[in-house]
Amino acid sequence: MIGDFIADVINYGFLRNAIFAAILVSILTGLFSSVVVLRKIEFIGDGAAHATFGGIAFGLLLGINYLLMASITAIVFAVAISYFTRKKKLSESSVIGMLLPLSMSLGVIALSFIRGYSPDVMGLLFGNILMVTSLDIWTLVFANAGALVFFSVLYRELLYYSYDERMARHYGVPVGFVHYGTLIGISLSVVSSVKIAGIILVTAFLIIPAVAARLLANSFRGMILISISFGIIASVFGMYSSYVLNMPPGPVIVVILFCEFLASLLLRRLFVSQE
Repeated sequence: MIGDFIADVINYGFLRNAIFAAILVSILTGLFSSVVVLRKIEFIGDGAAHATFGGIAFGLLLGINYLLMASITAIVFAVAISYFTRKKKLSESSVIGMLLPLSMSLGVIALSFIRGYSPDVMGLLFGNILMVTSLDIWTLVFANAGALVFFSVLYRELLYYSYDERMARHYGVPVGFVHYGTLIGISLSVVSSVKIAGIILVTAFLIIPAVAARLLANSFRGMILISISFGIIASVFGMYSSYVLNMPPGPVIVVILFCEFLASLLLRRLFVSQE
């Protein structure tokens, strides 16, 4: 079976694109995953994922590149949440609870006006990794390059910001810039991952790897590397499993990510018990 899978990956471009895309998404989300979990802003990532539905729908309705519209929508959503919670002192969950159904509802309304073309709503919600194109791959390459530059240049600032925002301010970290830069990065990561896992499952890529990595890592750098590794392993093994079992790749990858979390939890307990 492994030999057949490798042969098909070599022979069929759509399978190669799917593998490359899954690996690139794992790296991209793995970078931001650690910040999301340490800062406890998981709801923002989840909200941005659902907000992309409205952007995609309006992009299809207006004949505009749906990824561009989804990116704009996700960024506006994440920044709006941060603005209302940090400046207006509103509850983050309350703001998300208002904006998330608003975006989804507007998306459904926009889709209802589309004539002569029926969008793949299930593909939007749960992903369709086998439809990834070369353009999607290059988009992910540039997104990864931008994220790597962001983390390389601001690694110290991100380290302080992730663990203690008050301490970060004390050491002169431009918290506002780092915060909004992180939100934009999270939003673009979500948009880039929509084809892989879909709107509903994309937050798994953004949360589960770092939660699992936090159980095993002793440093911020280690947490990032383990998060990325978990994502890549789940993506490749998930693609192979879906190939063998004839199941949708996105959900299979998410299930494997959760199994990695359970394995990390077990290893953590074993190490603690030995001490």
